[in-house]
Amino acid sequence: MDRKLARAYAFLARGEMAGDRREPSSVGTAVFDDEVPLRLDSNFLRVERDARPEAVLEEARRLSRRMIHVEEVELGERLAPFFAERRWLVRRHVVMAQLRKPERNGKAGLVEEVDEETLRPARHRVVTGQPWGTPEVMAQLFAGKQLIARRVKTRFFALKVDDEVASYTDLYQDGSDAQIEDVGTVHEHRRRGFASTVVLAAIDVARRDGAKFVFLVADQDDWPKELYRRLGFDELGYYVKLIAPHT
Repeated sequence: MDRKLARAYAFLARGEMAGDRREPSSVGTAVFDDEVPLRLDSNFLRVERDARPEAVLEEARRLSRRMIHVEEVELGERLAPFFAERRWLVRRHVVMAQLRKPERNGKAGLVEEVDEETLRPARHRVVTGQPWGTPEVMAQLFAGKQLIARRVKTRFFALKVDDEVASYTDLYQDGSDAQIEDVGTVHEHRRRGFASTVVLAAIDVARRDGAKFVFLVADQDDWPKELYRRLGFDELGYYVKLIAPHT
């Protein structure tokens, strides 16, 4: 595995996807966080060795894990058709690191550091209409951000218009490693360069705080990864997530 990609995965494992306990599995490791059981990135089965799809599914059911995380791409792609046939959602997430100077500049003076609660109304507006955006799930996603802050340094940034948050991002940092996460722009403020501005401002803070390696995770099938390329990010690789259908 590429060294930079492994570095990103290690950061995810001790930050956003750490959970609070682990249990060995015949196919890898199950991650649990009983404080936020509805947050999938805190409660999942990590497949770490080659296994038949049937065995992986059996383990996910035994451990009551609704999400399966596979970092080994070839293995993930071998598992994907089996799970897709059973109506599991197959998601591919690209890991990108800022390895070049950005092609555009942001106006850092427009961005301010805020507390997590300040971003909640905007986050709600961004996910309106998503089937998973229920009040119960959103409450646990917000609680999850407080849990992440126990493990790595966590900061929140906003660009406001008329005193309301128009665009935002989170910054997780641990020494020289940093992750940009949960970038969002309220619908009526899109296509104005706000996301670029807030991301570049957060990166600037991270760099001044000692970050040498800055990465993010983007949906392989969505457009934001093209924006991140213009901000100096290049792809390191991708991993596969398998998410159980709602019953």
